Amino acid sequence: MSQGDDLRSDSYQLLDQLLKDASAGPNREELLQRYTEQLVLMNNYYSHKLLDELLAETKTRLDARLAPDPLQQTVASVQTTFQDIWKNIWGQ
Repeated sequence: MSQGDDLRSDSYQLLDQLLKDASAGPNREELLQRYTEQLVLMNNYYSHKLLDELLAETKTRLDARLAPDPLQQTVASVQTTFQDIWKNIWGQ
């Protein structure tokens, strides 16, 4: 499951809970404040998770490209090319 799917699923669950809570009749303003805070926290979590993955992948690619072994550099270039093609095909 991709991060976009995880975010969508978590957002759906949060909004579903919001609707359930709203039907119970609590204070509307309090409910909006609480769920707005939860959406912001969830967005921050997924943004940081995506950034961490991006930085880790970048470090791995850079380490391979800067390796003293020409074979390892070539493998890294081919791997990068295939990853980029794969991502473009599947739209990720």
